[in-house]
Amino acid sequence: MPSTAGTPQAVSFKVPSAPPSGGRYRAARRRNEEQLAVGIKDFFSAKGRLSRHIKTVTSPYTQSADRYHAMEKLFADGSDEAFVGLLKRFTMNASKSIEDEEEKGWVYRRLSGVGKPLLPALKAFCLEHDNIAWALRILEDIANEQDEWDVLEALIERHPPGYERDPAKKIQLLTHVQEIDDDRVPAILARYLADPDETVRFFVVDALIEIGEEGCKDPLLAHVSSEKEDSVRLKTRLLDGLASLKWDLGDHRDAIAQNLGSEHVMKDGKIVRR
Repeated sequence: MPSTAGTPQAVSFKVPSAPPSGGRYRAARRRNEEQLAVGIKDFFSAKGRLSRHIKTVTSPYTQSADRYHAMEKLFADGSDEAFVGLLKRFTMNASKSIEDEEEKGWVYRRLSGVGKPLLPALKAFCLEHDNIAWALRILEDIANEQDEWDVLEALIERHPPGYERDPAKKIQLLTHVQEIDDDRVPAILARYLADPDETVRFFVVDALIEIGEEGCKDPLLAHVSSEKEDSVRLKTRLLDGLASLKWDLGDHRDAIAQNLGSEHVMKDGKIVRR
């Protein structure tokens, strides 16, 4: 057999695969370039700048000076979207409590100064966000009676008596309604005595007692004898409230007597605490 010593051996190697070629490669490259161009365009566009300012305003860890700068830019923009972004400042608590309080007071005063042009953004914000107490204060400052009720009725329609995971927004709404001097208020509040959340019902009982007008009597008396009410603290507050109002309830003696419990009695047609 002939020797193979010293004979060069054939070397086998694999040629690396080439990148995509032809139409597929060009299409993929074009898509990447288009996406990059859109991203750059969005970053430098007015909408992109607006989004960055809103993000700065709602960041609890941003420096206060940077938030003020961003808020000034939003005021300068003056669009509904910018105003909603400013209202979002009330939904965030900054890491430094003193700065947080000062900034919110500043935004409140500046937004109140905008006046009626703020109303569309204010309504949109209230319908879509949970923390609306500051926004409702601004509404009271800038709206006439009709404009205010337009926003409130939209909120009442969006949050009727019924289950909600967190009743905080509903209570903020009812707190604002309670403070309005209007004959419609007792009836609106009374609807929420049927709310499944005990916190809401307790608030309403307290509010109706505090208002203490004739229009509050019937819903309160009806709730005294409600078989659905199972809250002991609410029943106690209700009876205490009726006692403090000193209404003559002689015509309702029988219905009330069955629900007085051990801490109240009827005397001369009035509820009194033992």
